[in-house]
Amino acid sequence: MLRLLFGTLLRTLAYLVGKVPGQALDEVAGLFGVLLRPGRILAARKRRGRPATEPSELRPLFPPPGATVRATVEQVASNIGGRSEPELSSGGRHGAVESGPGGDDADFLEIEQFARLKRIARKPGPMLFLVLLVVSLVACRDLLGAGALAGGALLPAPAHVSELWSSYVDGWHPVGTGGTQSAPPYLAALASLATVFLGSTGFTLTLLLVCSVPLAGFTAYFASRPLVESRLLRAWGSVAYAFLPAATGALAGGRLGTAVLAVLLPLMARAAAAATGFTGNGTRLPSWRATWAYALLLTFTMAFTPVVWPMALLLGAGVLVLRHRQSGTEQLMGYGLRFLSLVVTPLVVLAPWSLELVTDPARFLKEAGLDRGAGSASALDLLALSPGGPNGGGTLLLLGFVLAALAALMRRERQTVVRAAWAVALTGFLFAALTSGSGWAGPATLVYGLALLTAAVVGAEDARERVAAQSFGWRQPVALLIAVATVAAPLYAAVTWMTGGADGPVGRRDPSQVPAFVAAESATEDQARTLVLGGDSSAARADYALVRGSGARLGDGELAAAGGSDTRLDGVVANLIAGSGADQTRQLGGYAVRYVYVQKGAPPEMERVLNATPGLTQLSREHGGVLWRVDQRVSRVSIVPAESSGRPAGGAAAKPVHVASGPVEAHTTVPDGTAGRVLRIADRSAPDWQATLDGKPLKPTTVDGWAQGFELPASGGRLDLTYDTPITHTAWVWAQGLLAVVLLVLALPGRRRNVDDDLPDAEGAAAAVTAEDLAGDGRRARRLRAAAEAQAAQDGGAKGRPETDPAAADAMAGQPGEIPPPGRIPPQPGEPPMPGEPPMPGEPPLRPAAEPAAMGDPYGDNAMANAPYGDQTAAGDPYAAVPHQQQYGQQWNAQTYADAGYGQYPAGQYQGEQYAGDQHQGEQYQGEGYAGQYSGGQYPAGAYQGGYQDTGYPAGYQEGQYPADPSYAGGQYADPYGYDQQQPYADGGYPQQGDTTYGGADPEDRRDGSDQQR
Repeated sequence: MLRLLFGTLLRTLAYLVGKVPGQALDEVAGLFGVLLRPGRILAARKRRGRPATEPSELRPLFPPPGATVRATVEQVASNIGGRSEPELSSGGRHGAVESGPGGDDADFLEIEQFARLKRIARKPGPMLFLVLLVVSLVACRDLLGAGALAGGALLPAPAHVSELWSSYVDGWHPVGTGGTQSAPPYLAALASLATVFLGSTGFTLTLLLVCSVPLAGFTAYFASRPLVESRLLRAWGSVAYAFLPAATGALAGGRLGTAVLAVLLPLMARAAAAATGFTGNGTRLPSWRATWAYALLLTFTMAFTPVVWPMALLLGAGVLVLRHRQSGTEQLMGYGLRFLSLVVTPLVVLAPWSLELVTDPARFLKEAGLDRGAGSASALDLLALSPGGPNGGGTLLLLGFVLAALAALMRRERQTVVRAAWAVALTGFLFAALTSGSGWAGPATLVYGLALLTAAVVGAEDARERVAAQSFGWRQPVALLIAVATVAAPLYAAVTWMTGGADGPVGRRDPSQVPAFVAAESATEDQARTLVLGGDSSAARADYALVRGSGARLGDGELAAAGGSDTRLDGVVANLIAGSGADQTRQLGGYAVRYVYVQKGAPPEMERVLNATPGLTQLSREHGGVLWRVDQRVSRVSIVPAESSGRPAGGAAAKPVHVASGPVEAHTTVPDGTAGRVLRIADRSAPDWQATLDGKPLKPTTVDGWAQGFELPASGGRLDLTYDTPITHTAWVWAQGLLAVVLLVLALPGRRRNVDDDLPDAEGAAAAVTAEDLAGDGRRARRLRAAAEAQAAQDGGAKGRPETDPAAADAMAGQPGEIPPPGRIPPQPGEPPMPGEPPMPGEPPLRPAAEPAAMGDPYGDNAMANAPYGDQTAAGDPYAAVPHQQQYGQQWNAQTYADAGYGQYPAGQYQGEQYAGDQHQGEQYQGEGYAGQYSGGQYPAGAYQGGYQDTGYPAGYQEGQYPADPSYAGGQYADPYGYDQQQPYADGGYPQQGDTTYGGADPEDRRDGSDQQR
């Protein structure tokens, strides 16, 4: 039953991803049909009773254990990829396997070694990625190895992916003094990627940072495919984008958000162009799939770099104004709905975190990671695409990109693309200028740089021809200087990046921010904390962090900032650093602080003051940091008298009773005590804290104005302290996951609905005859057209047609062994004769139909003259008279070949056009009397009669026993093997030698068994 339940859920999800909602609904309906009727299952099992045969004996009759899973995977791949199983297998639907040529033909079979690798090597995209990957590995040589990536704006990732999921899903976050603030959604995105990589958080961060440059270049090359045709220009633009200072500076500074944006920005730009209608002709609204794809990428990148959302909002509003000016209100409603879906979807999926950004717009300029203050880019740096910071300085050669984009405005063609790129560039430059005053302008600079490169690539297409067409002047030297600068800038960036290295503040190091024994002691039942102090030696203020365990982890910086500052803790730290003489150790004990750690680079006066503070003992000095310990025992959960929440009247406070606990919950036994005592938790108070003593709930209270507490009775018992996450928070997390899956399904390409089979159905065959055969110029097409016109002109059908008159069909079949006269191809059984032709012997005359337009006969009178077996048939050839045996699943008649998609031969193919240069066609056949010999009447009977009768064949194969098959009299089946004389299709092309695929009414190549006839 569990296997049925989980299997149905997985298949339903796969059908939804593959956009087959009908089958998903059937799966759910079938599951509920089983679950809602358990009595039927139990009754059936009861009726079955005890099995008469051992299951082990019947096991070989059932599929192996992995067959169901394998079939499910193949079905899911088929639904998503849009291809059926016969196309994926080499044998086809009926299991036929092409064995290939045998015997002497095997000598001509050539096997190319490493064909797939050679095909990949000829493609610029994979090769570009490999070159950029090699450059990145050389530059990031110091970022590979043991340890965790950390430094700059990047905190170390948790050791397990479950900790990432807990940081986002849990309602209570044990960061600092704790809080219920909303976690940044990029944690869920990283956790999803890490889950795909088998839970490796370190590998996920390494992939996103170290491989961000090659991935950015690869996505830029892929996204620029519809932009220009020149692969060289696309490769240059991709390399230039990959080595922008914002991309390399993001890696050096640990800017995870900018690194992710660099990879996804080209894809988002292509999706935005499709969603706003710039890729179409403007007469039709863009597809909703493009809109949802753009919304998906915008949602994902907004989780890392929120600044992309206001930029998309501003640009989308500009597109609405443009569409209103172009088409008025005709398409304004359609574009308005798409714009509304685009800007609302990220806010809904990322809520409530996104709603906090709306209430505090300054947070849109931040990104994932620690806030490292204002940037260092000047106005000239921003103009030269440089956001500042380590490895983000760039060079003045990048001004060549700006000049190339300006030169693109002078091009007359494709001004829509160039002006749109410049609109995006100006928007990015505006947000870069706004961000530079309060943070790092890397994300906005990336948008600005990509837009300029887009305009430059479009303007550089056919630029040499345009410049060469003009008379020599100032344009040629300026164009040369711009070209040199644009080519030298990425090369210079790549060389300096490889020689100088990609590491900066970020590097491989120990993820612990405190000594190892401090981290180990923090995991004991006391759950003690460490106060970490830091700051610049020249700064007038110090930074501090209240950490648990080995230190802060990825996402803790945003959680601490969202939780707000604690003014009481700010005052305690200020008094501690200033050496005010207050009882700092008791105050630190109230926050469960046992250790004080001063990082390397802190002001030297801080160490002197802490050494003079009573109650602190210096323990160690390592790696430039100094550690002190508080001289009293502290714990996260303790039992204190009621008056000890403040200062008692007598003076000193009573000693607390320490209680064992975990990072959030506590499950232990408390002893008996005095009445009025209080259970104190060194965490911020919240209404969802719950505590019970022997199952009886305790009354909550607030201790010291900020800490969570509960009133305890005098008697002891079993204590259970928990934080109950609100059901609304849990429901919203599940709703977010569902919305993300739905958005992903809406953004995926649709599944193909083509039905591919070995043989066409009846309706498809009729459609193929009507659409192709009637439109051709061959004899078959004229027959079908004449039959259609005759049927339309007659009421109820004409008497004498083979379809309605069996006698006419028998008469048209001819006599056994009779050869039709030259220039006349007898009709197939069930077909009317051509209008205007004399009836054959024994053929009743028909009323003339509407005369079709004169067309060239591709076969003409030479069809029988050139037939290789015409004389043999007349002479009683025993093989010519035997009809061809049909293969399995095929029909050897003209109707089936017309249905399968073979076109008609063009007129004049065999009348001197194809072999006009052949000396035998022009001289020998006409000069030696061959035309007169075969111009009329029958072939000379008996020319080969004696030769075949002397070979000893039995009399059963003599002339007249089997009717001659007109299909082999000439034309299409003149060559029974067709190895050397391949006939062209209707479009003039020739099939490949040994290829069994053919084109036709079906839009895709199909394989049907015609390979068995080659």
